[in-house]
Amino acid sequence: MFGKKGKCAVCNEKLSTAIQINGGDICPVCNRLITHSPLCTVEQLKKAWEENHRRLEAFKPTMTVSDFGSGFLYIDSEQQMIYISSIKKPKVEPIVFKFSEIDGFKIERAGQKTVTKTKGGVGRAVVGGALFGAAGAVVGASTARQETKQVGGISMLTVDLTINGLKTSVSMAHPPLNASNYLESAMDQ
Repeated sequence: MFGKKGKCAVCNEKLSTAIQINGGDICPVCNRLITHSPLCTVEQLKKAWEENHRRLEAFKPTMTVSDFGSGFLYIDSEQQMIYISSIKKPKVEPIVFKFSEIDGFKIERAGQKTVTKTKGGVGRAVVGGALFGAAGAVVGASTARQETKQVGGISMLTVDLTINGLKTSVSMAHPPLNASNYLESAMDQ
């Protein structure tokens, strides 16, 4: 599936890593449009990227959604299109999708850790030990209260799409807090 080849069959850029699909080898950048369409042909992918280029040229953002330190949702309400980016000016062409092409989305925390703290164990052991000896200390310590919480991690937005029959997902780290409201609204239109 992966190898070192000549040029991408879609964008014609030199390949450092090639992904083989039906009809040729493609680069990871072009592969972004077909992450869930493994049987796609080079011709289908070329047409999909041509459509994406047209959409990006026609895209006129009527709204940009972002919070301090978050990614960006660029929305063209008139043409009912969106693209997302973790940075203000993306270095690679973003995938522009129509509201109607959203299959679903989720916001999850990646890299979270579970931390459990025990509170009151020493005090309960002392009281149990004073009243009932060594056995009381063990029982007292075991009745301590435990608090478990999730800490850290990065918030990740993943949007599942079907664009011209091709299935893919686009993701971003640190989505704006109200990103889900805008995506739900887009899906309802």
